[in-house]
Amino acid sequence: MKDQSYGLALSGDGARSFAHIGVFKALEEFDIQPEVISGTSMGAVLGAFIAAGYTFSELDKIIKNRSQSGLLKMVLPNLEVDSHEPIRKILKDFLPENIEDLKIPMHISATNLTLGKNVIFTNGNLADAAIASCSIPITNKPIQINGDYYVDGGLTKNLPASTIRGKCEVLIGSQVNYIDKEAGIDSISSVLERSFRIGINNSVKTDRAVCNLLIEPQEVEHFDTLNYRDSSKIIDIGYNAAHKVLKQYQEDLNY
Repeated sequence: MKDQSYGLALSGDGARSFAHIGVFKALEEFDIQPEVISGTSMGAVLGAFIAAGYTFSELDKIIKNRSQSGLLKMVLPNLEVDSHEPIRKILKDFLPENIEDLKIPMHISATNLTLGKNVIFTNGNLADAAIASCSIPITNKPIQINGDYYVDGGLTKNLPASTIRGKCEVLIGSQVNYIDKEAGIDSISSVLERSFRIGINNSVKTDRAVCNLLIEPQEVEHFDTLNYRDSSKIIDIGYNAAHKVLKQYQEDLNY
């Protein structure tokens, strides 16, 4: 499986995105090393750690040691000026300053709120781009970069697979955004959240279609986007889903 070049696209969706860590574990076991990575929101943050060269065990340890820290609280409602500082500190502590300094090329999806379009960051300040990609409208303060305001990339491209389609032979997509059919729709906030999620679902259709391998652990729909206490369970769900897809892919190659 080493003979082909692989790309990895990671969707956003808060705590559900921890499934990507399980996907990364499975990729390691199947000896698949992505040569290009793209990500949105928490998928961009986790993708940056992978692009920096961290192993699964190292990333898993970082996440679990900071289950009550800024990394896992960055999408909680907060419009204060310093609301991005906890995640910024962690990114600065563990990752290089600029996107182009990562070991693996990284593409970060964000929404330019000023111009109303998707933007893919491939260079420049890594913390700024990652925070922009994670800034959920209404609950998080937009971040300003070069005069424009940016918010969550999920608004316009939640699974940035097409962004790297031409840069690899085998494109692996890990997509964790689902609409919980059992969730109540009984408040303004729940209507806003559901509307946002419907928009995200529509934004991934084109990108899902360009993936050679698509990993979609549907069990994550039972976990709240902001529930970071169950990170271990979500990681296991991602691993099991990825292992199944990759095992079938390996069998098809051998066939």
